[in-house]
Amino acid sequence: MLSPENITSSSANRDHSDGELVLAVDSGGTKTSCVLARIGADKQCTILGTGRSSAGNPRAVGLEASAFAISESVKSASAEAGLDSFPCHRALFAVAGTLQESIRDELRRLLSDMDLAEECFVVPDLIPLIAGSEPAVSIGLIAGTGSVAIGRGTQGRYAVAGGWGPLLGDDGSGFAIGRAALRATLRSFECGEIESGLIGQVCEAINATTLGDIKARIADADDLRKLVASLAPIVLSESNATDPLCVAIVSKAAADLAQLVLSLKARLQIPADGMEIAISGGVLKRNSPLTEQLARELAAQGVEAKLKRVDDPTLPILKMLSQPNLPIRFEILP
Repeated sequence: MLSPENITSSSANRDHSDGELVLAVDSGGTKTSCVLARIGADKQCTILGTGRSSAGNPRAVGLEASAFAISESVKSASAEAGLDSFPCHRALFAVAGTLQESIRDELRRLLSDMDLAEECFVVPDLIPLIAGSEPAVSIGLIAGTGSVAIGRGTQGRYAVAGGWGPLLGDDGSGFAIGRAALRATLRSFECGEIESGLIGQVCEAINATTLGDIKARIADADDLRKLVASLAPIVLSESNATDPLCVAIVSKAAADLAQLVLSLKARLQIPADGMEIAISGGVLKRNSPLTEQLARELAAQGVEAKLKRVDDPTLPILKMLSQPNLPIRFEILP
């Protein structure tokens, strides 16, 4: 990652003549984050402005909505920096749902037409976790609304595990955790065993008091995936750390995420000793019960891995932009 000594914040600095202006954008299933920065000749990175907007995964919201969300985050960052227009040189957009090259190409075309930068590059949001990290990091794992992992073998090749979407996968994700909590709530109503704890908290969160209410909330949801994933923080809350139902859901999610890691380890022949895993996403926060259970699950599988939390996903994107030759082509195994 970018070390603290290489990053400064200077929203009041208006002299942009020295160095290259860049955009680092991370866009996922819940939000889009943008950093407008200047990279000097000494590779010093000065953050000028930051911005946020809505979800930008093109598979979830469509290509045009994805481009719009990204452009809105850029506008927000430029406004914070006090710039109405600026000669941004390069922009790197790390976007969820863009493993397919045709989707990346079309999104890059849309973004280029918006004149956000002289050069626009689109990569899957997984890539910076590896390419923008230290060489020792061999696996990147994202668990937010969805879940997916990427691995880098000793030959420099990449492979992906998961990322199948909510219908077939997203195991261990916020959606999967929320779905498990919602299923437990529905089952509880059907069995006539209504109780407080998780069941009551889920009902309160979706403003439901009956089985019919719950079904209506699901049927009427504008964004069902977002609604279901919004229940994950309830399961992962400190107050539910000893709730048997929550513990079971967290254990299942950790086992599913560990399986993604084990799959990549086997496929790319990554040594188990000294493995470093970059983790990101809303449900893998530092000191989260899921993060802690994931470490225990991996250890039980013989993998003593060091989990390195990426708190700000735009920082490894900036790290990539600071490299002399921006790596944008990757050999991802089919």
